[in-house]
Amino acid sequence: MKFSAKKLAEKGQGSWIVTIDGKEWEEAVKKGKNKTAATIEIPGFRKGKAPKEKIEQYLTPVKYLNAAVQSVMEKAWEFAREQKSDIEPFTSPVPTPVKISEKECELHFIFDLKPEIKIGTYKGLKDKDLVKEEIKVTKEELDKAVDQYRERFVMEKNKDESGKIAKGDSVTFDFEGFVDGVAFKGGKGLDFKLVIGSGQMIPGFEDQMIGKTLGESSINVKFPEDYTEELKGKDAEFKLNIKEIKERILPAKDDELVKDLNLPKITTFKELEDSLKKQIKDQKNSQTKNIFVNKVIDLIREKSQIEIPKSAINKEIETLYREFEAKVQSQKITMKDYKKQTGLSDQDIRNELFDDAKKRIESYLITDQVRNTEKFEVSKEEMEAKYETLAKTFGVETDFIKNSLLPEPQVKEEIIREKIVDFLYENNG
Repeated sequence: MKFSAKKLAEKGQGSWIVTIDGKEWEEAVKKGKNKTAATIEIPGFRKGKAPKEKIEQYLTPVKYLNAAVQSVMEKAWEFAREQKSDIEPFTSPVPTPVKISEKECELHFIFDLKPEIKIGTYKGLKDKDLVKEEIKVTKEELDKAVDQYRERFVMEKNKDESGKIAKGDSVTFDFEGFVDGVAFKGGKGLDFKLVIGSGQMIPGFEDQMIGKTLGESSINVKFPEDYTEELKGKDAEFKLNIKEIKERILPAKDDELVKDLNLPKITTFKELEDSLKKQIKDQKNSQTKNIFVNKVIDLIREKSQIEIPKSAINKEIETLYREFEAKVQSQKITMKDYKKQTGLSDQDIRNELFDDAKKRIESYLITDQVRNTEKFEVSKEEMEAKYETLAKTFGVETDFIKNSLLPEPQVKEEIIREKIVDFLYENNG
């Protein structure tokens, strides 16, 4: 294989060119012929079982040369990557066969180049929105975290016929919702199980169930404004048939709970609370820093010059579209139904994602420039400390993280991202 690279006349694009010839291409063509021959159907013969001279009458160069190209595509791409060219892809390359014959094949891997950027000042920025908040862990936050562990050993006890629903109870019931006396789609459920106070239902639903007993009853609620188009802001009546009420008994907050949990390096309830406090504080600190740094990046963006090829933005739009589609589907709504409810077309949604796609690329380029300028490095001690933290987070041994869960380059990259965030946080505001 032979390799070359060049910038294209189309602004912001480049190409890696791989030529395959000689015995390597002869072998690929031979394989292409055999693969294509096996798929040819000739009247009077089983697929691929006709005489060779008969098959060759149906075997066209277009078909078998295309099969040959497909057989070498991945190998050609790996070969190109190994050449370490100064002309590097910013987006995923698109492979394009340019010259194909019995003697050689020339593949062009076309891609967007990394956009040029003239970054604005990224240190010493001041703004009224750049406020560093003190991080505190509330009792409610700690209790909620502890209760997630207690839930593993919850016991349930049936209430008798006169027993009333209380917050924390598990209730099994049928329900059907009506708006203006008419049942609406998706508003019916049978043998539905709900923990009162979990916030699973719309506001007001669970609160009104408190105090009710077994049997039929009803509640009246109002759908929130951010609900589906057909129901948002509307009053509704839900008819209920409460079939079962169970009191949920959580284990005590003590060392016995910790013993049952069998967590690595945690043997007492106080150690559990201390560990959870640190996790919550670290999480809140990370969220606060990210919000702060996003504001810093917005300020840097205003003073930077960045030209991004439209093709790169379009590719990022497709990534955002897939993420949005997954988010919609996670809410048990199909994209077809979503578009019907909102009146938006695929193109409308993509148009709305344009600014976010452009901003995401700009943010990456800005942080990448900071990274290259400041030349962040990761020490062995920092790697070990990160592995220890990850082991506690996942509740596994450090060696498992190292050997099975997260490869070293991935962990190193995460540490560098954290260093960039810390740097922008500490040097601004």
